[in-house]
Amino acid sequence: MIVSELNGKIISTVHKMNHLSRRFWMRTISSVVLSTSLCLSVPALAQYRYASSIFNPSPSRTSRSADGTIGGELDAAIKYYQPYQTFAEAVQAAGLTDELRNTEETFTVFVPTDEAFAALPMEVKQDLFKPENQDKLLQLLNYHVVPGAVSVEDVEQGKLPTRQGTTVTIELNDTEDQLTLNENSVVQSSQGTRNGVIVLIDQVLLPEGWN
Repeated sequence: MIVSELNGKIISTVHKMNHLSRRFWMRTISSVVLSTSLCLSVPALAQYRYASSIFNPSPSRTSRSADGTIGGELDAAIKYYQPYQTFAEAVQAAGLTDELRNTEETFTVFVPTDEAFAALPMEVKQDLFKPENQDKLLQLLNYHVVPGAVSVEDVEQGKLPTRQGTTVTIELNDTEDQLTLNENSVVQSSQGTRNGVIVLIDQVLLPEGWN
């Protein structure tokens, strides 16, 4: 009888130890898997932190726009002599301003600075603003407009679809602190608005085959 009870206690103890052992190893394995996942994901997050900051900026606290939209900011650029006044005047001439005020849509607009436009050949600049070339101007401007928001995944894929119908290439450099469009136009800064993001760039983007 005593031997039987003793055997029962031993078996029960062994079962408890096996149960505890299984729980211990399950926790250990879970911790290893979680640590591995974190190690893999942290570099990816760090790599695209700069890109995320460019395409997810806070709205400007110094905005002079009447309505806080992209179209409103471009209008204000003309009135208050912002460094992208030429692009704003082109948008106005092409009749795009009201579309870029639409708060039911979201846009990412790559806006060349005045210096970027100044670098274009004189004959190109003159032709752009001729009334008979409005369609051509509209094509060029739409090449600077990406419908919707740009995500980290879009940057990773390296191509952004534009309203003009073709794509703009985008690349993050090796030091992960600079974004370049079409291999030569560098992103300078960005500004959030009610209906998207204005991204300043240092060169005008020209669609393939455009002249």
